[in-house]
Amino acid sequence: MKLITIQFCIFLTEKVLDIEVKIPTRNLNPLMKKKPKQLMKIFLLIITVLFVFEGNAQRKLKPEKLKEDFDILVTELKLEHQGLYQYTDQNQTNAKIDSVRNTLNTPHTKLEFYQKLRYLISLTNEGHTSIIIPKWSRIKLGLSKSFLPLTVKVLEGNLIITQNYGKDIGKLKKGSKIISVNHKKVNHILDRLYPLITTDGFNETSKKEWIGGINFSLLYRLVYGKEKEFELQVQEFGSDKIQTIKIPAVRYAKFKRKNAKLKSITFDYVQFKFEHIQDSIAYLSIPSFSDHDDKYEKFLQSNFKKIDSLNIKHLIIDIQANGGGTEGNGNLLFSYLSEEVIQKYKQVTMLPKPYHKNKEDGGYIEDQWRIQDRIAKRGDLTLYSDYYSDLGYRKPLKDLIYKENLYVLTSGRTFSGGAEFASMVKMTNRGLFIGEETGGTYEGNVSGYSEYLKLPNSKIKIKIPIVHFQMNVSPEIKGRGVMPDHEVPQTWDAYLKGKNAKKEFTIKNIIE
Repeated sequence: MKLITIQFCIFLTEKVLDIEVKIPTRNLNPLMKKKPKQLMKIFLLIITVLFVFEGNAQRKLKPEKLKEDFDILVTELKLEHQGLYQYTDQNQTNAKIDSVRNTLNTPHTKLEFYQKLRYLISLTNEGHTSIIIPKWSRIKLGLSKSFLPLTVKVLEGNLIITQNYGKDIGKLKKGSKIISVNHKKVNHILDRLYPLITTDGFNETSKKEWIGGINFSLLYRLVYGKEKEFELQVQEFGSDKIQTIKIPAVRYAKFKRKNAKLKSITFDYVQFKFEHIQDSIAYLSIPSFSDHDDKYEKFLQSNFKKIDSLNIKHLIIDIQANGGGTEGNGNLLFSYLSEEVIQKYKQVTMLPKPYHKNKEDGGYIEDQWRIQDRIAKRGDLTLYSDYYSDLGYRKPLKDLIYKENLYVLTSGRTFSGGAEFASMVKMTNRGLFIGEETGGTYEGNVSGYSEYLKLPNSKIKIKIPIVHFQMNVSPEIKGRGVMPDHEVPQTWDAYLKGKNAKKEFTIKNIIE
């Protein structure tokens, strides 16, 4: 307990939940050299701060305070977020909002209230909206040994262990399937956690992606509370034997690479990569549109020169890990695939409140925002596929524009700008899609600029995206992503072997 207390006092000066603070005994020597009166003052201060912290963390908010915060958030969502009624009837959405509000008739801790607000945020049907726990609550979580020390991935409906950051247990193997956690079946746990994850529209793949990594442990802690130990039922791949394993909980700060116990697996689709596979087949991985300096432009220019010189007839572009990034980067990639300049967006809009607040900003002026028909609209020049924002890109040379067969690999992680690129390929029938439904919807998203709201009583912060990017499409199914022509999920077996199942399927079909 004394070690934890001292850790806490130093922890306050560090980035919350991002570092692990270790205090070796030798580091306490300077403290011990102080005079008794000084030492007593220091420990009294420690105890006082800890007492205040614990009291604040455990204090419950009264229903009237909860509802005040709740109503403020709902009002701001209606005034700033265009996704609230985009996919669902207004009366139906309002009824769901009221049902969440009606659960606030008893006192809640901030963490309990945070969970309710996550349900509310999910009603926006927009994955760019985010919510942040208050600092003191994050500190309390970070200090408590209450996290399942595993990262996971959902594959073929199974919850697969990808890494262990806790106690080294020989029986705990990478790639093993978790059947239950503390006597709770995994499918029941996932049914509780999935509604807390906000996705675009009615997407069916992104939740399975975003529950992975550390998120499963975080959401499990939020829903099921503090547990000191986890009893797992696990099953290794290819085995019928079910083993029972017990593993102690860890602090959040343990989730660091240096604490990883299992060998990592690296996939080609998570890095920028060009590969000449054979003869006329090439593979190009674009895992992100976030790189907005000249490296990205040079990467495309260099590799499309190779594609041209090698006389490639079958180009595989892998965006299954592409969660978007800087506007303009997706457009530049599309410009290497089509001579045609298309109208990418039907319109780009913003509600009046955030527009009037920000209309004097340079970016708003440059993009020619204006009020029209009681809504703010971005200038027509920004609606087309040759708009590269303020990145200063040049259009590709015509000789480098690829005109042959194109195959695009997608997954539930293909989101935001990544999904918009997929939409451009889809709307022009430029290529064949292989993999899974994109995480972002075919018809666009609400993202771009954001407004930040801090609720007065709970101190919970919400990031509200305010720009509605409406793709110039008429989807057959509202609120769904770009659907694959050939559905190819990453399999359990392929994951363990470090194979890119979508890529291998595509190459096999090209050759055959």
